[in-house]
Amino acid sequence: MNHSHLKYLLVLILSLLIACNSQTKVDGFKLNGKSNLQIENKTSEAVTIAIENWYLLPWHVQEIDTTISAGQALDFQIITQGKIYFDLKVDGQSHKVFSKPNANAQNKLLLSDNGNLEFQGTLKSVNQFLKQKFSTTGSDWKARVSYTHGDISFVNLIKVNDSITALHQQYLTKHENELPDWYVEFEEKRLQYLNAHWKLNSLMYRVRMMNMSDSLPPNFLENTVGTLSINDAEMLGNNRYMNFLSDYLAFLGDPLYQSPKPSSLAEWIKFYEDGFDIAKKELEGEVRDTYLAFSLGNILERRAYLFQTEWIKKINDPKLQEYVKDLMKANPILPKGAKTPYFFLADSAGNEYKSSDFKGKILLINFWATWCKPCIKEFPEENKLAEKYKDQPVEIVNICIDSEEEKWKSYLKKYNLKTTNLYANGNWNDKLQKDFGIQGLPHSTLIDWNGIVVKNKCRRASENIDLVIDELLKEKAKID
Repeated sequence: MNHSHLKYLLVLILSLLIACNSQTKVDGFKLNGKSNLQIENKTSEAVTIAIENWYLLPWHVQEIDTTISAGQALDFQIITQGKIYFDLKVDGQSHKVFSKPNANAQNKLLLSDNGNLEFQGTLKSVNQFLKQKFSTTGSDWKARVSYTHGDISFVNLIKVNDSITALHQQYLTKHENELPDWYVEFEEKRLQYLNAHWKLNSLMYRVRMMNMSDSLPPNFLENTVGTLSINDAEMLGNNRYMNFLSDYLAFLGDPLYQSPKPSSLAEWIKFYEDGFDIAKKELEGEVRDTYLAFSLGNILERRAYLFQTEWIKKINDPKLQEYVKDLMKANPILPKGAKTPYFFLADSAGNEYKSSDFKGKILLINFWATWCKPCIKEFPEENKLAEKYKDQPVEIVNICIDSEEEKWKSYLKKYNLKTTNLYANGNWNDKLQKDFGIQGLPHSTLIDWNGIVVKNKCRRASENIDLVIDELLKEKAKID
């Protein structure tokens, strides 16, 4: 063979390799990724459609609730930053739907009068598989929850997690010939990340929330992670992988979950910076940048008053830097200067309070729920505030949401709450969560004597909010 023929053959082989790689490569993380879902209603009746889709940056939920008339079709744009599953309800019947970034014309559903739901498009085989799987095996994570909250030993909890994972792996293997190779590879990894995440998260939950002391088996972390890659850029955008990263890094920072909770702003800032240092050491490239952007976004959402602008420089990717900067600039729900949202609630004795009743006083509202252990840990500090300001124009109001009324009343007695305690149920529960932008508990809002918001998602009682209240009292004294 002469040199020209050999050169031609090498070029041909290289071209084929590139072509093969381009065909098997799956989209990784896309900050602005979306996918299209078309639903065509071929039935003779209108159908209700509800979509719930949790996406990564920022950690929010996309919710769609609508009706499709008989014979009509609707297109939905689904936020799709990675390879994801979102929840779809058709007339109340639940389904899991798979999508990936920029999957246009790949997802289509047909609804027929015989009650059949048929998937079409290039993701048809995946979603038909999911439809059959969840009707056969059920959820691959809900079954684990009851065991996490149980009193079985942690060693047995590990066995339960492994057995649930094995069940779903076996089902995947059984049907792998019906599915694209890239999806089988992705789903196998997702199940393994889910399994590792649940072991780590269950340990943390049992220690911090249930005060349980679990004995860890030898080489727990090594056996939990196994052959999983810590840095897997193709899994970015999938919630199970990101949950795994968060729990893995938390375990490295505090394997026994015994570190005391930060009690001041300086300690909180150090807590976050220590976490960033661990992430910088363990993570690489796109994974590191995406994780840091995810973490910074969560701080801006939940504890914006702690955010340090220089933290943005820890991210190398300019697009993700801009994303965090945009979050800082974004108009928040209930910004500074807004009026207090209206509410009309009762205390345990039946006395009714309107939001306007507190005008003339500096008002700290703490939202909590009976299931929220961090909320309950705030009670002693909130009682201290109530005592400190009992003779001053300051009101500490605790509003219980997402809870049973009788349990709320029992907690008031059990913890001897000295604050003004109100209860929100039904529409008031929903309205307050929307009006105050409540995405996690505990949630506190500081309001001045004119009923004007000073800070939504402000410091908690345990985070020296009294220093801010003291400054407001000085301002009020000058005016009075």
